[in-house]
Order: sequence, then structure tokens, then C-alpha cells
Amino acid sequence: MFSQLTPILVRAVVVFVVMLAISAVTVSLSYVYMDGVYQDQQSAKRAMRLWQGKINSSVESNQIIDEFESNFLNLVKQGVVGAEDRLSWFETIQETAKKRGMPSVKYSISAQKPLIEKNLKKQFRGIDVFKSVMVLDIKMAHEGDLFALLNDLEKADGLFAVDRCNIEKTSKNSVDTENNMKAYCELGWYTFRGSKANKKRGS
Repeated sequence: MFSQLTPILVRAVVVFVVMLAISAVTVSLSYVYMDGVYQDQQSAKRAMRLWQGKINSSVESNQIIDEFESNFLNLVKQGVVGAEDRLSWFETIQETAKKRGMPSVKYSISAQKPLIEKNLKKQFRGIDVFKSVMVLDIKMAHEGDLFALLNDLEKADGLFAVDRCNIEKTSKNSVDTENNMKAYCELGWYTFRGSKANKKRGS
């Protein structure tokens, strides 16, 4: 059978085999190339997801910073952060007493003192908290005058809490309508500042 092969047929067979080999090699290289392209695409997608996560995290962090910065600035405006504004407290007391016609409102305030750090909750560590005690000695027609005064003080600069308050009736004479009751109250005024220890560590 091989004796019947002509030179032309042999050359054709050789060319066919060579072309078949080249095609096989080309297909193999194509698979390798496509696999490399696929791997590159997957790496690119993973990198995109990673950067998208970083971008989202950055945006969220900026939103949190903006929110806390806004809240912090509001606290500064309200006199909660920084120095005390005692003048604001005294003016509020005087204006309310005058507006309500309260016969006697005496007030005094102690020197500002820092709170002991061990008495603060863990989440407030690193913040210096100061307290001043205000004493109110009031004569009034009824307890509504006291509530009105405390409500007005909430609008003044600063943050306070009522530590204790005693109210009692004084006048048994129904004619004396201006001095029916008296109140003795102690208020704690609080202000906040950044801890000096934190500032030293941050510098």
C-alpha cells in the first residue's frame, strides 16, 4: 500500500500532519491564553471589590465624622464643652424671677471642681468632667414657679442636673399669696474638656 504513495500524496500527508499539529498547538495556546485572561479578570474583579469596600468604608467614616463633628459643635454652642458661662445662668434666673413675679430668688455657685476619673464610666475616660454646684433659695407663690425656672435654665448655656430639691409650704395665711411656698435646691452644672493626658499622647 505504501508503495502506491506518490510523492505528491506524501507531501500532502506531511503538510496535513504539520497543519494538524500546528492547530493542536494553537488550540492549546488559546486555552492557556483564555485561562490567563480569565484569571486576570477575576483578579481585577477582586481588586475592584476591595477598593469599592474601602471607598464605602471611607464614605461611611466621613459621614460618622461629620455627624460627630456637628454634634460636638452643637455642644460647644450650648456651653456644654469648654468654659462655664455663669453669666448666662444668672441672667436666666433673674429674667424668670422678674417675669414670674417671684418675691425672692437667692442663688450662689461653688467653685468648679473636676470629677474623679474613677467615678466616671469607662466610655467617658479620657474626658475631663467639671462640676459646679448651684444653690437656689426661693420664695414663691406655688411650685409652678420653680418648674418654670428649671425649664428656663435648660435653655441657658450648659448642662445641669438637679441633685436635690426640697419644697415646703410656709404661709398659712390665705391673704399672703406671694409667699405660699419655699424651695431649697442644689443643681450640678457640668462642662467637658479634652483630657490633658490625651493631648500629651496625641502631641
